[in-house]
Amino acid sequence: MSEEQKNLEVTADESHSARLRIFISWIVVIILTCFGIFMLYKLTNFHNTSGDYWKNMVQEQFPVLIGLPMAGLGSLFVTLILRISTGPIEFEIGGLKFKGGAAPIVFWIICFMVIVLSINLLWQK
Repeated sequence: MSEEQKNLEVTADESHSARLRIFISWIVVIILTCFGIFMLYKLTNFHNTSGDYWKNMVQEQFPVLIGLPMAGLGSLFVTLILRISTGPIEFEIGGLKFKGGAAPIVFWIICFMVIVLSINLLWQK
């Protein structure tokens, strides 16, 4: 095998791997969207359960029971969409550079914390 054929095989494998990653990412985005819609549907139908336990719990602890899980899903959604649309995530904060596997994790944490802080600031106590 010549060097040129080996390079073509490596390029084809990388292309296939990239397409597979994008496909799986879109599947995860679709699953997250369906799960979020399902949970919102269940939220609207919690009054059909016997007793007032869940109704009171959701009314009293809405930011914890609904807000935090949705913040996590929203952060993951933003991170996946950004990765799908622009490729690997790399960014720098202060003097720290994040790339490779650490960048999406740190980006997700930042998104999650911003959403949680927003819920905390906007929730009427």
